[in-house]
Amino acid sequence: MRPPGPHRRIADALTAWAEAVRHFYRRPVAWVALLVSSALLTFGGGAVMFWFHAVVRGEEGPAIADAHHWLLDSTLGFVALTPVLALIVPLGVWVAGRRGRGAYVVAVAALFTATTGPGPFLHGLVAGADTPLGRLATRVFGHDGAVAARNMHVHDRSPLAEGLLQVLVGLPVYLGCTWLALRLVRGAVGRARRAAASRAAAGPATGAHLPAGGRASASLTDRPARPALSPTESRRPRAASPVPPAAPTTRRPAPATTKG
Repeated sequence: MRPPGPHRRIADALTAWAEAVRHFYRRPVAWVALLVSSALLTFGGGAVMFWFHAVVRGEEGPAIADAHHWLLDSTLGFVALTPVLALIVPLGVWVAGRRGRGAYVVAVAALFTATTGPGPFLHGLVAGADTPLGRLATRVFGHDGAVAARNMHVHDRSPLAEGLLQVLVGLPVYLGCTWLALRLVRGAVGRARRAAASRAAAGPATGAHLPAGGRASASLTDRPARPALSPTESRRPRAASPVPPAAPTTRRPAPATTKG
């Protein structure tokens, strides 16, 4: 039998990975981890990267207020990058199972940073000043004269240089965001488990649940409780006496006498 070719092995690996991802997202906590991580990376990390690109470096974006510009860019990043992060997070969990939680933070942040490398170039194509989305944002949020004056001094830059700066500056930012997301999710899961354990421990002590009528209802399979013993009572069976009890005696009537 001939061994499978490289195309077959790649197809089998992709199929196995897709099945692993589906199995990972069967747990609700996986969706919580994805949404929390995506929100922190795109809105929290996006705020830092927006300040670097738009305020420090200057970019040819729409002439709207910085807060509106950050909200626009982060929302676009959340929509576009959450599906990508949905594939990165299970891989990070797989790495954490072999290298620890620190490896999860590094793996997720590094892969996410590499994904955002073309971000500055794609931002100019999608949400630049002369794009339909940029003009729509200006009409919705209003024209900001101070931002327009700042953008007049922006010069064209190399997309490669901007992408490299995105990776170099973004990596420590996304490391911090991933670490924070992990702490938040782990803390929430820990609190939920402790609350569930407390409810489970308090359940038997409160007795049977009372229905609307106010009387306790018991399951048909419940066994009746054994009455408590008094302090003077012993749980051990009483030992048998070594002397057997005496047999009951019967009194015979005296013989009758006759007079001669």
